[in-house]
Amino acid sequence: MLKPLAEYAPDEIKSAVAERYGLVATSPLQKFNFPVGRKFAESVGYSPDLLDRLPIGLSESFTGAGNPQAFVDAKPGETLLDLGCGAGLDLYLYSQRIGPTGKLFGVDLSEAMLEKARRNLATVGVSNIEWFHAPADAVPLPDSSVDIVTANGIFNLSPNKDAMMREVTRLLKPGGRTVFAEIVLKSDLPHEVRRELNDWFRCIGGALVQQDFLSRLQANGLVNGQVLWSGRNARTGHELSICAVIRAEKP
Repeated sequence: MLKPLAEYAPDEIKSAVAERYGLVATSPLQKFNFPVGRKFAESVGYSPDLLDRLPIGLSESFTGAGNPQAFVDAKPGETLLDLGCGAGLDLYLYSQRIGPTGKLFGVDLSEAMLEKARRNLATVGVSNIEWFHAPADAVPLPDSSVDIVTANGIFNLSPNKDAMMREVTRLLKPGGRTVFAEIVLKSDLPHEVRRELNDWFRCIGGALVQQDFLSRLQANGLVNGQVLWSGRNARTGHELSICAVIRAEKP
């Protein structure tokens, strides 16, 4: 029997996240208690025509919070870091924007997922990319080294969101920005709906109230935090949860 969520140490949660998303990478057709795969990707706005042209590996393990693509203003020649890059679908799309003169970094806590992303991006000919098997709050890159930090549903899976936000601030160049999709809450959840580890994977066990999220971004060194879009999808199972695309900047 699983112990209560409150009794898990941060490192135990990280290990559990790596294990669960490793299964998403290696066994994407398995039943999970959160949406996985192409059907979900299409439902949040990824183009079916595009997915038809790409290797199935890029979409079969997709399990983001939503779709930040329309809001990530990556430009040719820029440097972009994707935290919790999954199987690489978002990274592929960003590669088309930054072009061959730009640089990509993919980070994931699951070694199996990272290896899948590496194979997928090599298959589609993206070579200007570097990979890190690391937690999102300890990325082995220098200070002020990237123009953009993106993510798609990774903050709620991190047991130390403030540390992750500080890491984003550290990694961004002055004037750089972070744009990401995340599950947030309209108001505090009742305790009984986040009692177990599975509630963490449903993106509600570790989710923050939206205003608290924005306040923490500010407290951890990021300015002009704003919600660019919000809505519901198959990831937002609980009535108090929504997907938000959030942007903030490093002064």
